[in-house]
Amino acid sequence: MPSHPQYVRLNIYLDQPELHRAIKIAAARKGVTLSAYCLEALRDRLAEEDHSSQAPAISPRDAAKALDRLRNRIGPIGVPVHELIAEGRRR
Repeated sequence: MPSHPQYVRLNIYLDQPELHRAIKIAAARKGVTLSAYCLEALRDRLAEEDHSSQAPAISPRDAAKALDRLRNRIGPIGVPVHELIAEGRRR
């Protein structure tokens, strides 16, 4: 018999109706459900705050996607990668 993932429900009360609309639009643009969009945002926030011991382990593919999103949000760092590697090797 195949096993099904167990889900736990989380209710969130928003203080601004505009925020709900903005989240719905963002989820629609990504082609995902509100739940999937919010779950991704929560996981990203936990990762940013380094609560990895509290967050479930993610696959290497999901970790790479999260890193790509972070790189796109931050933009170029202004230092060529080969210089960063050389500096790391010197240390």
